[in-house]
Amino acid sequence: MHHCHDITLWSVFSQLGALSPSGAIRPFSSAADGLLIGEGTGMVVLRRLSDALAAGQPIYAVVHGTGVASDGRDSSLLRPRVEGQVLALERAWADAQLPIDRLGLIEAHGTATSAGDATEIDTLHRFLGHDGPPIGLGSVKSMIGHLMPAAGIAGFIKAVMAVRDRVLPPTLHVGDPHPALAGSRLAPVIDAAEWQGETALAAVNAFG
Repeated sequence: MHHCHDITLWSVFSQLGALSPSGAIRPFSSAADGLLIGEGTGMVVLRRLSDALAAGQPIYAVVHGTGVASDGRDSSLLRPRVEGQVLALERAWADAQLPIDRLGLIEAHGTATSAGDATEIDTLHRFLGHDGPPIGLGSVKSMIGHLMPAAGIAGFIKAVMAVRDRVLPPTLHVGDPHPALAGSRLAPVIDAAEWQGETALAAVNAFG
């Protein structure tokens, strides 16, 4: 949940130089120049799969694993570290115990800040490598802004609906993708596309 559009919050992010001067949030675009702040609340119902099946309840998606790590010490909030983010991914995938070549979508943190996007792309390259089938990349922030502590649940809900509907959902305002994505497995989803493959498997980043 994040409902805090007050002058202090905007002033702090303005002084940090994190807000987009052009007034648009463009995750993973070469034209990305900062974030926009949004508000919202997200809620999901979690239940053991066996209990949901026994009760005949609709199942949108199954959570196979999670992982958490600290970025470690650095100069500021806006200077995330690759090492800590890679560790979070490694822990999540070890918990999930699923073949990584089945991954079809990464719902990324995607702040549209220069340091944030570059660090996240570097993180994903180190973790996934450059060889293998393409993986869709997107961020719900392009549509609703950065919801601060609610950003992770917004991305999670988007990924769950994508898995349920077997659709790779688009990310807005990508335009010319970030140069670090050239020759990469990571393919920004610019237009909605049908999910390929037998199983729909997504990952969600809530780095911050």
